[in-house]
Amino acid sequence: MRDKLTTLEVAAAQVKSGAQVVMSANMHGSPMALLRQVVRQGTRNLRVVGVVNGAINIDFLVGAGAVASVDTASLTLGEFARTGPNFARYVQAGRVRALDNT
Repeated sequence: MRDKLTTLEVAAAQVKSGAQVVMSANMHGSPMALLRQVVRQGTRNLRVVGVVNGAINIDFLVGAGAVASVDTASLTLGEFARTGPNFARYVQAGRVRALDNT
């Protein structure tokens, strides 16, 4: 049986600039270490789809300048914030395109 374990660097290298990335809306269990590595490698212009909603995972990528567009019904940080602060700031500044999939 082939070993499927890999490093963060190898896994993150598969996320190329301009790729479409689909993420869950879960505040818990988001692969934050992987997302930090995606940012460290300089990935840009991601088209992010939040399945149902977005959460800290998408807000983090937006704040890092890695996202061109977000397609989701909403992006919140649960009880911590009604709207992801990075998402709100970047959309209002015209730096990220917000697509509504409600």
